[in-house]
Amino acid sequence: MSQDEIHKPVLLKEVLYYLNLKKGDTVFDGTLGGAGHTVEIIKAVAPTGRVIGVDLHSQAISTAASKLKEFSSMVTLVNDNFANIKEILRRLNIKSVNGILLDLGLSSYLIEKSGKGFSYIRDEKLDMRFSNSGIKAYDVVNEYSQESLEEIFFKYGEEKWAGRIAERIVNYRKSKDIETTGELVEIIKSAIPYKFKNYRKGHPAKRIFQAIRIEVNKELDNLKKAIEDGFEVLKSGGRMVVISYHSLEDRMVKNEFLQFEGICTCPPDLPVCKCGRVKRATVITRKAVKPEPGEIEANPRSKSARMRVLEKL
Repeated sequence: MSQDEIHKPVLLKEVLYYLNLKKGDTVFDGTLGGAGHTVEIIKAVAPTGRVIGVDLHSQAISTAASKLKEFSSMVTLVNDNFANIKEILRRLNIKSVNGILLDLGLSSYLIEKSGKGFSYIRDEKLDMRFSNSGIKAYDVVNEYSQESLEEIFFKYGEEKWAGRIAERIVNYRKSKDIETTGELVEIIKSAIPYKFKNYRKGHPAKRIFQAIRIEVNKELDNLKKAIEDGFEVLKSGGRMVVISYHSLEDRMVKNEFLQFEGICTCPPDLPVCKCGRVKRATVITRKAVKPEPGEIEANPRSKSARMRVLEKL
C-alpha cells in the first residue's frame, strides 16, 4: 500500500474555502503529510503563487517531492518543525504569507508504515518520534518517575486511571524494560478495573498513547509557538486554518484565536478593562467546522477533526 492510497486529506473542500486564496498568494503548509491539501492549494495560487511545505518526517518530504514534481517551480519543501515558521521563512527570504495551514492529525503513513510504534494495534518498538532526534517513547515509559507518568497521562491523555496505569508501568519495569507497544498495551489493560473495561469508548490504550506521543514530540508547546509566531508573519487579510483531532489541541487553538481577537479577560464586575487586549484578528469560525457524514463514511479517521479559522486584521 502506497502513501497515496492510505492518505486522505481531511476537510479538503472546507480548507480551500476558508483559506480564501488568490492567484499569486504565498501559503505556509506546516503539515505536509501526503501532500493532499498541498496539491490543491498549489492549484489555487498557480501559476504565480508559492507554497512552503513543511514536515518533520523525512519520508513525507521525499514522497511529496515525487508527487509535486510537476509543481516544482511553485513549491518549496522543508524538513523541519512547523513551530520554526519564522526561521524557515527567514531562511527562504520570505517576510510574510497570505495563508497558513496546520493539519495536526497523525499521518496515516506514520500509523501504517513508519514502524515507530504510533499504533496500539501493532506490536512495534516504542519510539513515537515524528523526527529521528530527541527522546523516544521508550525513554518516557522506562525512565520517567511514577509521579511524572501519572501527570502526563492525566494532563495529555485525560486518563481517568492515570495513577493505576503509572503504578503498573513502574512495577513492571522493575523486572525488565518495556520495549514494545504490545507490552505497554497489556500493562495498560491490566491496570483498568475489569468492571469498567466494557464502558470505555475506544481502545483502552488510546489515551495513554496520545499522552506519550504529545510528551515525546512536545506537540502542545510547538502548536502554541506555531500559532503565535505564524500570526506575526501572516499578512493583513491573511488566514490561519488549524485542524485538530482531540480536545486539548482544539481548546488551545480556540483560546489562542480568542486572544488575537482581543476578547477581554477581566472579571465581569471590573468597571474598566485592565487586561489591555487589543483586537488584532477576527475569528471566522464561531464554532469548529466538522466533517460531513459522507466524508466520515469515506474516511473514518476524519471523525474527530475540528477546524478553526482566523483572519488577521
